[in-house]
Amino acid sequence: MSGWLADKKVVETWNAVVQKSEESGGEVPAKAFGEAATVLISVFDLITGMGMAKSDMQGNATTVTNSATDEAVTLQKLVMDEISNSGKTPKALSTDGKTTSCALLWLLRALQFILVMLENLKQDPSLELNKAVSNGYEASLKPHHGYAIKLIFNTALKAAPYRKDFMQKLGPSDEAVMEALGPVIAEVKPMVSALQAFLESKGGSDYFKP
Repeated sequence: MSGWLADKKVVETWNAVVQKSEESGGEVPAKAFGEAATVLISVFDLITGMGMAKSDMQGNATTVTNSATDEAVTLQKLVMDEISNSGKTPKALSTDGKTTSCALLWLLRALQFILVMLENLKQDPSLELNKAVSNGYEASLKPHHGYAIKLIFNTALKAAPYRKDFMQKLGPSDEAVMEALGPVIAEVKPMVSALQAFLESKGGSDYFKP
């Protein structure tokens, strides 16, 4: 297979994260997760107008990745240590972009955005990309954005390529791409939901709301 899926090793990268998480009883390796998130976020390189969104998402992925002192440390441990040792309230942690907790919160929203977008494209072969992007945004980041950022996203949607052009960049055919992405979506989606629930349980829905 050629294209983005093969070049970025999307399936292989996420399969490794899922396997490590399963082996550790649901504890997710922070470094591997951050690196895999970077791979998935790179899909926005293929969508005109999404550069600013991609940059912000990548910043959060980098913060999460760099927070891991070694390959074994998990996201859950990093957050728990931050809550216990930082001296900050959950509210302060959730709004401080330098903390792992805040970066993970926004990174999970970004991944939800991408997963919903890809899932929509998979479920409806006739759906155009701009609609899939819009659906992903509304299900993830939009409720947490102010008017100005929402306006930027709405403008970016108008520059999105046609579905057929986008899919050609992902892989050899629409069918091959979706066959490869299906298992990834199915495995990563519950992982993202579980991590969102974990964060929410530590700070309450007011601070770590998915």
